[in-house]
Amino acid sequence: MAKDDTLVTRPMPKRPENGLLAWQATIGYISGQYSLDALLTFQAYPLESGTVGWAAAASWGQNRESVEGAESLPVALRDLWSEVNQHHVIFETREAILKRPANYDDDRWIDADTAAILNRLLHIAGVVYGMDWRLVVIYQPVESQAVRFQARLLALDDSVQIGGQGASLREACQDVYRNAAPYFVAHSGKALDDLDK
Repeated sequence: MAKDDTLVTRPMPKRPENGLLAWQATIGYISGQYSLDALLTFQAYPLESGTVGWAAAASWGQNRESVEGAESLPVALRDLWSEVNQHHVIFETREAILKRPANYDDDRWIDADTAAILNRLLHIAGVVYGMDWRLVVIYQPVESQAVRFQARLLALDDSVQIGGQGASLREACQDVYRNAAPYFVAHSGKALDDLDK
């Protein structure tokens, strides 16, 4: 009787829970494999229609891909991956491919808590500063987790610049929100709770 050959397989790594985590894993992979200066950047800004527009960019070394005019952060992040994937071969192994920021539903790009604080921050920026504001967020997989996300709210022709940082987008937005509270109240003359409505 012949002995069966045993195939040794290792389990595939788990896919990131949402698209933003997949982008973080992708930027981390690019940083480790290609260029330490890899960055993910995205911006929110007001549109004449009363909605928020989004732009996003990924850069490393001499490479840069970007998208503008997206209707939401999920659309910007999805379209950005399409641009990167179209022009570059990023992943070299099957395991690494699982990290790619692709094939997420629109409600699976950021978690609910992050979406809530981000939307709150953008809403109040719009109430207080009208059409003259933008939020810029940068993710870089640096060694210190506490500063991997850098966020900055710019308003009134950039005369107002309020920063925040954190290990996650949620933490960075919360930091900006805390730091912006005195500016919001001073500029609007209303209590912060009134601005949330």
